[in-house]
Amino acid sequence: MSEFDYVIVGGGVAGCVVANRLTEDPNVRVAMLEFGTSGNHKRQIVRMPLGMVSFMMPNLAFLGGTRMMYLYEAEPSRGLGNMKMVLPRGKALGGSSMVNGMIYIRGQKEDYDSWRDMGNPGWGYDDLLPYFRKSENFVLATTPQATRNFTLGGRPVRDQIDMAYHGIGGPVSVSPPRSPNHMCQTYFDACVEAGYPINADFNGNQQEGIGYHWLTQKGGERWGAESSYANPAKSRPNLAIFTEARALQILMDGKRAVGVSYERGGEVHQIRAAREVVLATGAFISPQLLMLSGIGRPEELKRHGIAVRHALPGVGSNLQDHIDTWLKQRSTTNHTYGISWGTMHSNAMHVLKWFSARRGMFTSNTGEAGGFVRSGLDTDRPDLQLFFCTTMASAQAADSFWGHGWAMHACLLRPKSIGHIGLKSADPHEAPLIAPNFFDDPYDMEVLVRGVHIMRKITDQPAFDRHRGEEVAPGRAIQTDEDIAAYIRRNCMTMYHPTSTCKMGNDPMAVVSPSSLLVHGLENLAVVDASVMPSVISGNTFAPTVAVAEKAADLIKTRAHMRSAGAA
Repeated sequence: MSEFDYVIVGGGVAGCVVANRLTEDPNVRVAMLEFGTSGNHKRQIVRMPLGMVSFMMPNLAFLGGTRMMYLYEAEPSRGLGNMKMVLPRGKALGGSSMVNGMIYIRGQKEDYDSWRDMGNPGWGYDDLLPYFRKSENFVLATTPQATRNFTLGGRPVRDQIDMAYHGIGGPVSVSPPRSPNHMCQTYFDACVEAGYPINADFNGNQQEGIGYHWLTQKGGERWGAESSYANPAKSRPNLAIFTEARALQILMDGKRAVGVSYERGGEVHQIRAAREVVLATGAFISPQLLMLSGIGRPEELKRHGIAVRHALPGVGSNLQDHIDTWLKQRSTTNHTYGISWGTMHSNAMHVLKWFSARRGMFTSNTGEAGGFVRSGLDTDRPDLQLFFCTTMASAQAADSFWGHGWAMHACLLRPKSIGHIGLKSADPHEAPLIAPNFFDDPYDMEVLVRGVHIMRKITDQPAFDRHRGEEVAPGRAIQTDEDIAAYIRRNCMTMYHPTSTCKMGNDPMAVVSPSSLLVHGLENLAVVDASVMPSVISGNTFAPTVAVAEKAADLIKTRAHMRSAGAA
């Protein structure tokens, strides 16, 4: 049996951040368990940003992207007509940052201030901004000459950025699109014609507006948590990373976490933690592991024959995720990405651009442009995130690349529908029960229907006149709100941002303490991942998860120093 100071369960985004920061102290011994494999950052399908579109396409499974993904199946949602939905998550060192769309969004200031106001002092926007800056290497600041021709609204983007919101020298490379498609400018023109402002920096003073997405890329390649946090720490002798290791249970001595039972190579092992066990397996698996270890709702545990070690009713509750729908528009020109006889030569040139200079189409995540808008006059801040995809195929609506066109997406930012995580059985090899309850609250559908009207409004602007062909989906025959809602129920997907199932707080349903991220009522057991967020933020969740983990690492270090001082 091995013993370390800290055992981190989960080598996803949060786990990689914590492992890196804790092992900065050479006297601290850290082990990290991850069920997926490592070294995926070296694979072309991962390094190449456009490769992410293939991860959800069954006919491209031979490229290997699906081997890096869990494809969980949700319970039927009444709001979807009892349809089940596939919920992908990353299965690799680096977690979902190895398969995501690389979009770097922090969310709105109000998101974090609401966390603070819900009883979580120290988690407001001003508290987290230093961690966003600490983790970031903002390419526009570090290599301004490389982006001198990168413009928005006729002005260089770098001249529109307030650097007070950005960091230099952090592990996460945050870059502008390397070779944005020319149709992005058409989209921006159409949005201005439709009355929406241009915004050069969604992570600056305000989020509202339309512009380019910042991407977690470096030199035109994906730059996930394996590259940014795990790799720099791998050579440290005080870090041991165990991949292809499935965590089975948290080992407890009374109310104290002392280690982890895990399976690797067909054998069951135990690993001891002298200081803390840090659970970082995400919003689906962290509550499952707690429940499998006898920590959670007593009725849920007893139903599966699990002895109740610690009653904590909030474990698995409060599941939140973003729901998204789309329009697909055929183009009369071939400026968007796609396969056609007329573009065979240019597509071949894009291959050469990728291999020779890491530029061109293969550096694209296909969603380089988008923005944040209010769905109506009755909302005081953006409640919809828009995406403009320069191909009709996308991760949410994956199908053929044949032909030319674009897809627009609208994502609900702050859903009122709340789900939960439970157990299907006491077998750790079985996936958890995931019940998102999408559209359980009618408000969510109302906002997305408004989103479809907004996307059509943008599409119908003069800027798109020379490109606009047939609306493939939903089709212009679908006009009434009722018909649009029916379309959305058949054509929607999660944005892969599950959060809040082990939320921080001090109310009866809180799971971890905001001052420590330790599980309420237990010793030496912390949860550090998106599950501790009290509510989902208004945007993509990679950047917030990094900030949470950076702050958590500081909390863990502070506890260690206090213990040492007390012992002295």
